[in-house]
Amino acid sequence: MRIAAGILLLIVAVVIVVGMITDVFGHMSDFGSRTVSMSIMLAIVPVPIILGSLLVAGGVLCFKRRHWGVCLVSALITLCFWIIPGVAMLSGGEIYDIWRFGIVVLVAIISTIFISLTKKEWHEFSDSVNGKVS
Repeated sequence: MRIAAGILLLIVAVVIVVGMITDVFGHMSDFGSRTVSMSIMLAIVPVPIILGSLLVAGGVLCFKRRHWGVCLVSALITLCFWIIPGVAMLSGGEIYDIWRFGIVVLVAIISTIFISLTKKEWHEFSDSVNGKVS
């Protein structure tokens, strides 16, 4: 389940970054390819890049069985950042982009469960001076 959680975290990272790229190209076509509003770009680009990099780090650390907390936090932060806009979209009746929110939230929930259930598989560093893995 640990490897499945790592794969799921990497899939979520790809979905988030691809969604960001489609949003950027969609806004570029709205404003013309030469004059893209910098405020739109600053609103769209940073959060998916930060979340995507956190998810890639969490996925890779799941494969290596290191730093259980980072893996869990990457899944939980993604879940928190994406569940609120998804619920707001559903309550507002806007379902044009709900596939992305649905994939991200569902996969983040599944990976959070997998990471939580397999806590014993992770190797944590001990506090000893010689740095042996416990």
